Order: sequence, then structure tokens, then C-alpha cells
Amino acid sequence: MPYESDRYCFACGEENPIGLHLHFTYGEGCAETTFVAERAYQGYPGRLHGGLVATLLDEAMAHAVIASYGPAVTGELRVRLRGGGVPLGRTLRLRGWVNARRGRLVLAEAHLCDEAGALLAYGEGKFMLAASPQR
Repeated sequence: MPYESDRYCFACGEENPIGLHLHFTYGEGCAETTFVAERAYQGYPGRLHGGLVATLLDEAMAHAVIASYGPAVTGELRVRLRGGGVPLGRTLRLRGWVNARRGRLVLAEAHLCDEAGALLAYGEGKFMLAASPQR
């Protein structure tokens, strides 16, 4: 990751025994990964829990912001689910990107798609960059 982590983040931490263990790749202002939702993450039968859909979208946006500008925290998160939910047991494509920066405020978006590229969920977020350390 392009920042120092304690490796215990629920979404991307390698040492969290119940975490999602997401591994992102980075491009210009974006972060991408794939994920297969297991039954342990179920909400309704055969569907990923909506709170975990929000977690995935939030994490993709956060990693895009971190890769572009450094550590930040989520200030606002909006999520829209499409097509009856996110299926379990299939490879999902997750991509987050930065749209704009206004001082310490960064605006980002993310998409969660199936293997064929069909949009399953969409997120928008506002992130606050960490304050510069005082000297």
C-alpha cells in the first residue's frame, strides 16, 4: 500500500483474521481489485450484505485517494445498489477513482461490477485528507 498501515484494516488488512483481504493495484488517480463474496458475507440468500457492498465501495475510493494524495478519512458516503443486489460466489470487479480535490476535501467515486462488466453498485464519497504533521 502507498501508506503505512497497521495491517489490521477490516477491508485490506493482511493480518485481520476475519477481514476481506483486498489487494489493490493503482493507476493514475484510481485503485482496482477483484473480490469473490463468500457465503459468510451473505445478507439475503445468495446476495452480499448491503453493508459490505458499502464497505467495498468505500475502500476502493479511499485507496484511490490515498494513492493520489495520502491518508484520508471518509466524511460522506453514498451508495446505490442496482439489479437486485450483488451475487455471492462470483468474481466482482471493484474500481475507485478521484474526481476532484478542493483543499483537504477530495471527491471520489467507485463502481462494483460483475465479470461481464455490468454495474451492480455505485458509490460517491467525500474524503478529508489527514492534516499535515505539526513541526
